[in-house]
Amino acid sequence: MKKIHIIGDMHTVSAFRLCGVTAEVSDKDNAASRLEEIVQKEDAGIVVITNELAEDLRTRIAEINLKRLSPVIIEIPGIDDTQVLSRSVVGYIAEALGITL
Repeated sequence: MKKIHIIGDMHTVSAFRLCGVTAEVSDKDNAASRLEEIVQKEDAGIVVITNELAEDLRTRIAEINLKRLSPVIIEIPGIDDTQVLSRSVVGYIAEALGITL
């Protein structure tokens, strides 16, 4: 079974862990290596990464999303992000997958 993984700041990761999501605390210095580790996992179906950490990785994220069937990488605002979540995380996932839930 495929899993959802998240890479983000401590507050965002803590919120997702409460929901049972596999989560990795990261900062900009090690976000690229964390992403590569998770992408190589057989169980990775969706990788959610906060906008702040994805900022420097957008080229790699686009490459992964275009060349691989799995995982799909989705950017979301972090809990401490100044950009307010304009929709639910499910909304972000549905948009990335191109489906309506």
